[in-house]
Amino acid sequence: MIAMPVFLDELLHQELISEVEIEYGRFLYSLEGELDPVVLVAGIATLNAQLNGHICLDVARSFEKGLLASTALHDDCGIPQNVDEIIARLAESKLVGEAGDTKPLILEQGRLYLQKLWRYEYELAQWLNAKSRVIHSISDAEKAIIQSFLENKTLFDPINWQSVALTLSFMRDLLFISGGPGTGKTHAVLNIITALKTAKGGEDYRIAMAAPTGKASRRLSDSIQKGKNPITSQVDIPEEAVTVHKLLGSDYQGSTFKYGEHNKLPYDLIIVDEASMLDIHMWMRLVRAIAESAKLVILGDKDQLASVEAGSILGDVCMGENSFSVEAARCLLEVLGMEAPVNENLPVINDNMVFLTKSYRFDHTSGIKRLAKAINGSNAAGAIELLKSESYADLKLLSVSTQNIQSVIDEYVLHHYEQYSSHNDALGSSNGKKILCALRAGPFGVERINALGEKKIKKREGITAGQEWYPERIVMSKRNNPIVKIRNGEIGISKNDGEEYRIYFEGESKVPVSASRLSEYEPAYALTIHKSQGSEFDDIAIVLPNRINPLLSKELLYTAVTRARHSVLVIGDEEVIKSTIEASVYRNSGLKQRIWEQML
Repeated sequence: MIAMPVFLDELLHQELISEVEIEYGRFLYSLEGELDPVVLVAGIATLNAQLNGHICLDVARSFEKGLLASTALHDDCGIPQNVDEIIARLAESKLVGEAGDTKPLILEQGRLYLQKLWRYEYELAQWLNAKSRVIHSISDAEKAIIQSFLENKTLFDPINWQSVALTLSFMRDLLFISGGPGTGKTHAVLNIITALKTAKGGEDYRIAMAAPTGKASRRLSDSIQKGKNPITSQVDIPEEAVTVHKLLGSDYQGSTFKYGEHNKLPYDLIIVDEASMLDIHMWMRLVRAIAESAKLVILGDKDQLASVEAGSILGDVCMGENSFSVEAARCLLEVLGMEAPVNENLPVINDNMVFLTKSYRFDHTSGIKRLAKAINGSNAAGAIELLKSESYADLKLLSVSTQNIQSVIDEYVLHHYEQYSSHNDALGSSNGKKILCALRAGPFGVERINALGEKKIKKREGITAGQEWYPERIVMSKRNNPIVKIRNGEIGISKNDGEEYRIYFEGESKVPVSASRLSEYEPAYALTIHKSQGSEFDDIAIVLPNRINPLLSKELLYTAVTRARHSVLVIGDEEVIKSTIEASVYRNSGLKQRIWEQML
């Protein structure tokens, strides 16, 4: 085994890196015996950045407050105390290449990439650039179809952005629709599907709908079914959305895919919801599988949490505004009679996106709407004032204490269990109330909250502490299980059929799974905020830790708040809430620059 420099042991001891990064260091050593310590540490830092959600390492940023700034890297390690010298040393290494090279590490404009991620980012930017430049003229017949939707709706704004999205879906092959909860993304998609299918040939126009997770795809399916109206019901609209993995023909391990670069998806229109959850790997699998003639419509909320894995693609792409090039604005005026704002200083991709800002879910009395806006705007004082105010019946704030945690568990787990367990649709009803935790571990983490909740249920129902399964137990799979065809994050409910407990997972096509065949699962009375993405609940309780934590951010809290339909209870101290809202997630990437500087 290759011996590694002693200073890496200190980084490992401080838990700044893991054994995975150490192994990568050994790999670099195996390629070049006389390895410059700068290349070794920067390479390890680049992998560490990817494992923490970044596409690349911003060398200067890491030198200021990242791994390269660690006190474990003493002067005698050979690491310069000058970022320009570090970049120069990297550029001289045989293991570091320039853009387009096939070396293990790629250095471009002060950003250091693992080779594969550089290729992904570059290829994605090229694809977005090419797709965003495809423009179609709108025929008189298509214009009439678009205008028929205008005649059957009330315009609440000077410019109806849902109508703009509909028009752009005819003009463009790529469309991003970003908006918060209740802004009408699903309604816009229903109109797009109906209009395009009417204009392009009815039954012969093939449409697919997908989302990153099973929960998100089911919610999209439900929204489509519930959102139909007399106009959209005139055509055959697909009602079932699938996961992006299933769309691409993935096996349950996610290791092989039926559709890709050499076998394109057989659809004319592909709609993907909750796109903020897609990492760069899935983005690449998706765009490589899309036929050149197909349209792609992306839905999501650019302000939500980014994907767990590397990348913040939706946030990087949707940085523009509701304004257009002169040509696009002229077309919108001709079709809609609306004068859209013009800004010629934005890249061409800005003509391919619409930002929905008006919420139709919450009225002017809604505290949830105001709270989400305050959090998203980093207005900590305003958010805390809203939570403390008695003017909004849908908002409440409790301090972090054992008593308050117990009270929340009583209401959101124990009493809620009694309500949903007697319901015909127990699993669906269980989504009425949910506890969302910022952390997984610790006294205020999801593991502890679920343990306390189950203890209370067992005591109330007379179930012995050692009995694992009981009626109407809510559980979540923690990994993909190809044998029983259950994916990571899917939620199910246990039922006793007289012989054994079986788990019924969400989705009508799911076959009940014997509890004995289910492995790596956990109770799901409380979820982490990350796991709640793609879901909605009537009433939520958000549990924050009692201390400031680097994992907390405004994106995390905003995502949690926007899961609620009716009410939000926050269990958190003001200092922690303030720190959370003032902290923002930053993910290193060159995608913003490639799109917003190189596509002008």
